[in-house]
Amino acid sequence: MKTKSELGRMLAYGASDVLGGGVGQVISMYYLTFLLYVVQLSPMQAGLVTGIGRVWDGITDPLMGVVVDRTKSRFGACRFWMLVGVIPIFAAYFMLWHFFGIPGNTGRFVYYIFVYMFWSTALTVVLIPYESLLPRIVSSYKERTDFSSVRMIFSGVACVVSTYIYEWLVPVRTENGLTPAFIPNFTMLGIVLGLMFSLPLLVTVFGVKENPLKKDRPPLTLRLVYKDYTEIFKSRIFRKYFFIGLCGTMVGSAVNASMVIFVYLMYGNVSDFFLGFTLVFLVINLKGAAEIAFFVPNVVMMKKYNKHRPYLVDLPLIMIACAMILFITSSTPAWFMLIAMGILGMGVSCLGFVPMTLLPDLSDVDELMYGKRREGVNAGLTTLGKKLVSGLSITLFGFILEIFGLDNKSASPDAATPGAIFAIKLMFGVLPIAICIVMIVLSRFYNLDAESHGIIKRLIAEKYEKGLSGATEKEKKLCEKITGVRFEKMWVAHEDRTVSNF
Repeated sequence: MKTKSELGRMLAYGASDVLGGGVGQVISMYYLTFLLYVVQLSPMQAGLVTGIGRVWDGITDPLMGVVVDRTKSRFGACRFWMLVGVIPIFAAYFMLWHFFGIPGNTGRFVYYIFVYMFWSTALTVVLIPYESLLPRIVSSYKERTDFSSVRMIFSGVACVVSTYIYEWLVPVRTENGLTPAFIPNFTMLGIVLGLMFSLPLLVTVFGVKENPLKKDRPPLTLRLVYKDYTEIFKSRIFRKYFFIGLCGTMVGSAVNASMVIFVYLMYGNVSDFFLGFTLVFLVINLKGAAEIAFFVPNVVMMKKYNKHRPYLVDLPLIMIACAMILFITSSTPAWFMLIAMGILGMGVSCLGFVPMTLLPDLSDVDELMYGKRREGVNAGLTTLGKKLVSGLSITLFGFILEIFGLDNKSASPDAATPGAIFAIKLMFGVLPIAICIVMIVLSRFYNLDAESHGIIKRLIAEKYEKGLSGATEKEKKLCEKITGVRFEKMWVAHEDRTVSNF
């Protein structure tokens, strides 16, 4: 039973994922359609805007990770930067949806490249510290799962609420679908959601407290940045985590970028489809509700087995849903698509939740090997890969839509060419199925669980207390299997050594 103090810390920690969840929902679902049908960029330009912005986001993440690990302030290393990022988050988010009347495609294209890079930088300043925060406030394997679960509740609720706000502020119910006539609506959207996403950061900043660092860090140099990241990537378990995460990001990017456009072109945004709601709204929220609901069985699986077990259950659900999508035509009843979206929601529940719960434990493996706590470096390298993959995926999607002749004059079935439908199904159906198969294979070889994590924490504690850890032969082999290096080379295996030699 959690005390009020513990529950308060969990709620304060989770509050900031209103940003991660809500922004992820609105940007990934709606932003490409906004650039195509409201700003009137070509598919190639729209894909390049988001692609360049996310690649830039990924490039800045590793440097931010190292900066976080070397930051000292009365707010701690992570919360200081979250506080700094509150105003830039609001300003950049507003600018994403408002282009100040800039005329012409070229001018708007250049403007949105700049704005998306500004937005990506603001996200980096906030989210890298946030991803680094949990292992600095909680050390237990199972307790971290509890904190992550509360965080995902905030994320899920933010997804649903932000979609309600979008539907309310951007009521796309005309026969022509989404058009430039909705520019004022998107301006208001930027203001409302900008406040919604930036203010919860203050709750986390003032609601939790970071544990002090055990050691001072050397001054920041490019050589040390390179060394930190190469050392992190030598860990076998990190490489497994990294590549599984890249695959999950590609699946999520393909699904989210395709979903709204698919509904617009296949059925149109049917007004008052059910209980006054439009079809697009129902599709997104049905998927979101199923995603939130499936957090519960995922948490149960994590606590009963291990944190990566949900992959083996959820990923096949994604494959089933995407297979259903491949058979949908304009004459297929919309209810069939809604069923597929519900199944898809249950499946994608693991894509963000599982990597988020696995990441804090990798810092302990890093400390086992090198005697260093580098939560920021772990987060920076992880997000670098994910954002590069996400950006390249969206760019590729834009090029595919351009090649197959998407008409961006209006988002409606009348503008749906066979080539555009083929391109969207390629991204929405074929690609996720293929990648999910790879993820299932990789996840079966992920071997860090509660028992092995407990052994790692004990060996680290013994090292600090006695100057040398007393590992049994069985424990040594376990550590070698997880890290991919000989135990004798690890920091915990050497008396009075601060760093191992690899």
